[in-house]
Amino acid sequence: MHCTIVGAPIQVGSGRMGCEMGPSALRTAGLAAALTELGHTLADLGTVASADLRPISHGNAALKALPEIVAWTAAITEAAYAASAGAMPIFLGGDHSISAGTLAGIARRAAEAGRPLFVLWLDAHPDFHTLDTTTSGNLHGVGGGGGGGG
Repeated sequence: MHCTIVGAPIQVGSGRMGCEMGPSALRTAGLAAALTELGHTLADLGTVASADLRPISHGNAALKALPEIVAWTAAITEAAYAASAGAMPIFLGGDHSISAGTLAGIARRAAEAGRPLFVLWLDAHPDFHTLDTTTSGNLHGVGGGGGGGG
C-alpha cells in the first residue's frame, strides 16, 4: 500500500504546550522505517503550516483560540485532500483539533470518488462536545456534530 505522512503540529486547541512536537517525535521514533519494513511505499509530504488568521466569533464565550483553530482547519483540510489522492494518509498531530481538517479533507476526496469513507481514529479519551456545549472552551476536536473537547 502507498502511504502519505502529513505532520500537523497544532497545539492551540488543547491549551497545553508540547503538542506541536508530536509529528517530529513520531518521525524521530522511526515511523517511516516501520511502515517501509511492513512493505508499504511511503511519501512524507512534510508539515502543514497554519493558514492566515481571520476574525471570527461565536456565541459561546468560553471558546478559546477560535480564529487559530479555523486557520489550522483550513490548512489541514487542503493537506488532507492532497494526501488522500491514491494513498492511505497518515496524519501526525498535534492536539485533537486536527480531526476537523483531516476528516473534512478525506471526506471531500471520498465523495468525489463516490467511495465510502472509513476512518480509524485512535484517541486517548472520548469526550463529545460541540461549539455550543463545550464548557472548557478547548477546541481540541470540538466540531459541529461532535468530537473531543471538554
